[in-house]
Order: sequence, then C-alpha cells, then structure tokens
Amino acid sequence: MKQKSSRSGKIKKTTGVHESITEYLQDTGTVITVDATGRMVLPKKIRDHYNANRFEVRETKGHIELIPVKPLSSLLGIFPDLDMEAIYRDHDREVEEEDKE
Repeated sequence: MKQKSSRSGKIKKTTGVHESITEYLQDTGTVITVDATGRMVLPKKIRDHYNANRFEVRETKGHIELIPVKPLSSLLGIFPDLDMEAIYRDHDREVEEEDKE
C-alpha cells in the first residue's frame, strides 16, 4: 500500500495501481476507438497499404483480425475481356428485379 502526504501533513494510504496506462500498452501500433454505433476508422495509411476499403472481421482467441478484401477491380488484367461496367449494370438490374418481387 502506498502512502501519500496531503496538504495538511496527514498521511493517506492509497490502494491500487497508479502507474500510467502507457506503461501497460505494448508497442503494437496505432490505437483506434469504436464509437457508440460500433464504427471505427482505420488510418488512411493502413487502408492505402492494403489497397482496400473492405475488411473481413475474424475473432480468434482473445483478439480481432481484419483481413483485407480485394476489390473486384483488382481482377482487371487477369481476365482481359472482363467488362466491369457490364458486371455492375447486371448487378444493378438484378437488385432492381429482386426489389420488385
């Protein structure tokens, strides 16, 4: 138990840990917060590094992993005849048809 003297000269006994929280945090990188609606913002440097704005979330033994999901446009070049605009149009048409049902 630690002891502190007050302004009046009396010694007060204090309990608990009073070290800074930074002493307990490992140097693991950037710390981000989650807002009341569950959103968090990944730093642009990380998003740019992985060239992704979508991530798969996995929970494993005491931690959370974010796995970058490659954008559909990353397939360009793999299939030379791939028409992205046609794919997006077909997708939009299918969504409209589903909404009508």
